[in-house]
Amino acid sequence: MATKKQPMTTKQYLRAMLKVGQRSFRMAPSIAVVKLIDSVIQAVLPIATAYFAAATTTALAAAYAGEAQAPNQALFYVVITALIGLFMLLWRSVSNYISQKMRYAVEASIEDEMMLKLTSLPFAAYDDKDVIDLHEKARRFSYFFSYIFDTISSMLTSVIGAIAAIIALSIISPWLSVVVTVAAVPGMIIQLRLARRQVKHWEGNITNRRRKGNIGWMLQQPRNISEMRVYGVVKHLIKTYAKLRDKDDKERLEFELQTIWKQLAADAGTALVELGALIWVALEIINRQQPIGQFVYVQQMVSRAFSEAGSLASQLGRIDEDLANIAQYQQFMELDSGDEEGAHIQKLAEAITVERVSFAYPETDVLVLDDVSMTITQGSRVAIVGENGAGKSTLIKLLMGLYQPTKGRVLVDGRDLSSVKKSSWHAQIALLGQSFVEYVFATMRENVTLGDVRKNPTDEAVVEAMKMAEFMEVVNKQPHGMDTFIERWMAEDDDKSTATELSGGQSQRLALARNFYRDAPIMILDEPTSAIDALAESRIFKRLFQRRDKTLIIVSHRLTTVEKADVIYMMEQGKVVESGTHAELVAKKGRYYRMFESQITK
Repeated sequence: MATKKQPMTTKQYLRAMLKVGQRSFRMAPSIAVVKLIDSVIQAVLPIATAYFAAATTTALAAAYAGEAQAPNQALFYVVITALIGLFMLLWRSVSNYISQKMRYAVEASIEDEMMLKLTSLPFAAYDDKDVIDLHEKARRFSYFFSYIFDTISSMLTSVIGAIAAIIALSIISPWLSVVVTVAAVPGMIIQLRLARRQVKHWEGNITNRRRKGNIGWMLQQPRNISEMRVYGVVKHLIKTYAKLRDKDDKERLEFELQTIWKQLAADAGTALVELGALIWVALEIINRQQPIGQFVYVQQMVSRAFSEAGSLASQLGRIDEDLANIAQYQQFMELDSGDEEGAHIQKLAEAITVERVSFAYPETDVLVLDDVSMTITQGSRVAIVGENGAGKSTLIKLLMGLYQPTKGRVLVDGRDLSSVKKSSWHAQIALLGQSFVEYVFATMRENVTLGDVRKNPTDEAVVEAMKMAEFMEVVNKQPHGMDTFIERWMAEDDDKSTATELSGGQSQRLALARNFYRDAPIMILDEPTSAIDALAESRIFKRLFQRRDKTLIIVSHRLTTVEKADVIYMMEQGKVVESGTHAELVAKKGRYYRMFESQITK
């Protein structure tokens, strides 16, 4: 059961803000310093403008009364005020540029670190719900990290601005500055509570908005419209969307109605204090105790003090949740990668040995593999067969070192795979899984060369790999050949022929070509030709089996794929129940025979 989140203490606020500031400074030190200077300028210059505006008003009144020096003073103050205004306009443009540059720098740094951290975690972490949840929270926080620094800078501006306004008032009247300070506190408290209530209200309706957003997204995806129209659900979904939207709007209006009186109370209190201050300064001017320009000055300072205090409270309420999530972000970034330690593997020399291996996925006691043993010698062709759920794909993951056995060992040339540097081991492997990656942003050529980015790509190597996978027939039909994108939406606006749409079988051939281009000494193929026609599959594997410099590990349900293997391992419920050549297993007429009986007897 989730515990109720407690509001952050002042100490926690300050600590979290300090962490954001430190990280931002580390990522972009010069920009961070300029941003802090910007906070001071944004706070102080408006007060200077108000001062000279007040002085201008006083000088104009004196000039109107006929004082000789007053016109020159008035013009001087007007020029100073205009120059300050011009500087503020210029600085605002500079400040916006600085903020944007800061945001880009921080976002880029955090994005790179987050992706690097996620892709370097132990593979077992991807099945750990807590890790995935932690990543999601950290990811959400990382999106707003740069904006948080902007908000903290704005908060600093508000603090400096409020303090400067109070100090400016104290020069005129110490008691007035005290009254304004005291009066600002209840308004800040009310504003802070309202801001937090607003955040809480927003979070409380997130499920409704998520459903609404999902339906809205679906209705705007062209690929979904055909099915939705055939099923006649378009109007129903639009009606559901409208109902969710209206519910959300109604709840927002009800919330606004509930809070409006508290907001009015806070505003009324500050308005009364401001009115009192203006009446006081007006009487002072009438009694010739203050210059006429002080009316403008006091009005500006009192208004600014209350405005900056309210802004600070509102920002504190809205930043509360983001600052609270910094712990999850840091926790995720501190997760142990542990991927680049261990012995270096140059090339498989002898054999991969699976030694009495059992395995259960994290957070479960159910054994997916149970006391599995096998030996895969260098240069051999090994097939692993079995019904769905037998544990074949899981075994492949253990062979690749993606997971560590719960019991037993996986040995590479007698060395425990857990002690091997994973990057060096993976450099020896070409993998084509059931769910292969389609690099839809890339051309056909690039999709192949991504098989090994360490190579200097040549057309000859790419073409050879495509021929091995029987993909050249697809390439030859394209006006732009290998430089054709594999998704139509990647096409250039002025030439739609720069992109095409691949079928399932064509996509699988392209992925297979990428593996051939990699030219690794070990090839692991997990249902590699499920979408390819039988004749093409036969030709592809004939070429593969002719190469004795490769160690082939094949998972397949097709008899034609596995029957020429040197050894076949039949798996059932996580166990190896039979092993041998195709002829030996057929002669036994056991589980292997029964699995392929319909194909054998054709």
